[in-house]
Amino acid sequence: MEEQKPASLLKSSLTSGIYIGVALILISVILYVAGLMFETWAQYVSWPILLGGAVWAQLAYRKSLGGEMTYGQALGVGVLALIFASVLSSIYAYLLYAVIDPSLQEQLRILTEQRIIEQGKVPEEQLDMVVGMATKFQKPAILAAFGILGGAFVGLIISLITAIFTKKNPSDLVPE
Repeated sequence: MEEQKPASLLKSSLTSGIYIGVALILISVILYVAGLMFETWAQYVSWPILLGGAVWAQLAYRKSLGGEMTYGQALGVGVLALIFASVLSSIYAYLLYAVIDPSLQEQLRILTEQRIIEQGKVPEEQLDMVVGMATKFQKPAILAAFGILGGAFVGLIISLITAIFTKKNPSDLVPE
């Protein structure tokens, strides 16, 4: 009788990451169409998707392994899935800011300037310099790169926590 091959960590992570990334893109599209992209609360909308996506990816991989998964496997699949999701959503973000609606870059610059003024920590004579520095980091390619790096970091933090709950170590009992 032929043994069934366990699922590939990379393939499982990629599949889960694509689903999570599509969910993140859909939320972003909804916020864009509704004109709510730059609302303060909107930045927190993706957190439940990231958390739920990591858990879902870990549980799906554990199921494909026959119900047992180590902490390291759970951590790996969670981090990889969220990295793949962040790559996908960063590609969308790049396309949104560079191709679909380039005016968003100017809207983001204006919003940044308003927030800096509201904080009142920057002297008026330095305001242009500070806004100019902040604007340099708001180019579509840089936003996409930071999106991927941020996704990897957030994926690590979330997966470090969720792997504690989704792991199911192989039984140490020896059959008699």
